Amino acid sequence: MSQRRPFSDSSDYGGPRKRQRLSSEPVEIEDRLESLIMRVGEKSTSSLESNLEGLASVLEADLPNFKSKIMYILSDCAIKMPEKTTVYTTLVGLLNAKNYNCGGEFVEMMVRNFKEALKGCEFENARIMLRFLVNLRMRGLC
Repeated sequence: MSQRRPFSDSSDYGGPRKRQRLSSEPVEIEDRLESLIMRVGEKSTSSLESNLEGLASVLEADLPNFKSKIMYILSDCAIKMPEKTTVYTTLVGLLNAKNYNCGGEFVEMMVRNFKEALKGCEFENARIMLRFLVNLRMRGLC
């Protein structure tokens, strides 16, 4: 018995089809942003201050096109990595200094997420979000 695929009239060779992305550039940029945001505050040869300022500049440049994705990543990191709360609140503060609307929108999003977590009985996440919001308040963002 032959292992070959039956002949097809289509122009392809009959092999398995692979999905092709129409444009991989936005996905690559989103992945790069996620990686940068997640890794900020880890051990590095340069200071945390310079890393945060550099990341804030990168994020500010990408805000017009990827604002919702950046805000989602920041809030997700704030919840999943509570040990970096001060790092992420400082980053949000730097973004707010560069783009005033960004800080307010982020706080509004976090408050909405906090309320949803309480309604969904996700008390641990709600506690982490409240801690994050308090830290933002201490930095003058709320």
